Amino acid sequence: MKSPVHIDTNWHYHGLRALVIENSCLRLVILPELGGKLWSLIDKLSDREIFWHNPRLAPRSAPYGVAYDDWFCGGWDELFPNDAPTTFAGDAYPDHGEWWSMPFDWEVTTRQRDEVTLHCWRAGVVTNTAVDRWITVSADDPRVQIRYRIHNAGPQPLDFLWKLHPALAITPDARIDLPACRVQPEAAFNDRLDKQLFAWPTARGAQGEAVDMRTVPGFDAATCDFYYATDLAAGWCALTDAATRAGFGLAFDPAIFRSVWVFGAYGGWRGLYTTILEPCTGYPYQLEDAVAQGTASRLAAGATIETTVTAVLYHGRNAVTQITRDGEVQ
Repeated sequence: MKSPVHIDTNWHYHGLRALVIENSCLRLVILPELGGKLWSLIDKLSDREIFWHNPRLAPRSAPYGVAYDDWFCGGWDELFPNDAPTTFAGDAYPDHGEWWSMPFDWEVTTRQRDEVTLHCWRAGVVTNTAVDRWITVSADDPRVQIRYRIHNAGPQPLDFLWKLHPALAITPDARIDLPACRVQPEAAFNDRLDKQLFAWPTARGAQGEAVDMRTVPGFDAATCDFYYATDLAAGWCALTDAATRAGFGLAFDPAIFRSVWVFGAYGGWRGLYTTILEPCTGYPYQLEDAVAQGTASRLAAGATIETTVTAVLYHGRNAVTQITRDGEVQ
């Protein structure tokens, strides 16, 4: 018989409501009052925290419109409809979008022995949108299924960037894996690269040397990476800890999330150490530039996006060559 899956809605963490979903494989903590943030994901089999947590900043309520980096405590945020703050189509869009700092409503829609589903939702602030998210954990399952629905209730089409933003705990034994893709370094970062397009995984260093981007630099590298993986051969990304042969992966629809942004702070950005794997509906991080070059996404008036993302924990692997849409790791 399978072990049961549980949800406990009675906890608080640093004064914020904390919803805890747990099965035999994992424990997930959601902070609905802080953008519906997925704060913690414990891999029980390897006894480790998957998400990175800022050692200098605990989660705390964020006033709408504040600078994201000054509130960046870690965990998994979601950003919509922009990354960099901007004024677009006559509206002021806040830093990293309008979701991450706002409270989400929630309800437990399924509470069974073998499955729990948590529904979170809210309306846009600047945008006339509604977002719904259903988080499902099943008994004895190392996967978290997240189903999304975004509706544009406004009278005009909406240009946007929608990005998943899980900050991951890393060591120098960590390895990044992506499907075959073309990669564009972001010119504002990447002081160790020549900033030219390359085919994953081999970039060129500032002196023309080959750089294997699958290898995560140590903290002493005092550097920072930021790049966009585009023309994805499949919809997945993964980070593996070679020392424990355990990792975390995401599987998604590449017709919706058409790029994966990778931001790595390796001691060179605010003295922090984390890799963020960021499936996104477009690029680059300036919405106006993405619209101008045709790489943003657009949601027609009255239209709806629906899609499912699978987060999976895996073991016994040093590297990943594929993650199927249902979360099977190969």
